[in-house]
Amino acid sequence: MKVSEFAKASGFAVFTSGEEREIESGYCGDFLSNIISRATDACCWLTVMNNVNVAAVATLIDCACIVLCEGVEPDAQLFERAKTAGIWILGANANVYETAKTVCRICGV
Repeated sequence: MKVSEFAKASGFAVFTSGEEREIESGYCGDFLSNIISRATDACCWLTVMNNVNVAAVATLIDCACIVLCEGVEPDAQLFERAKTAGIWILGANANVYETAKTVCRICGV
């Protein structure tokens, strides 16, 4: 499923939009070293981290989108970097577990 389709179907907030990508998998985590070594390309990355390092890791792992969970919003630096780099950042109010269930239900990943 394309990120734009997922954003619409999920009802998640759209903080930044980016390159139209296919979501092929999911990954939940906040330890950047784990994400770098374990997340796959084109994943939907669920996290509560909201600083500029998230954009750097998202670019490095080539994720399809980032979903900030638990009502977290991107800080100003993350917002600007994601806009510049064309990284999708979505926002969910639910915790990571409930958000992951929504991603699986909608995307089938």
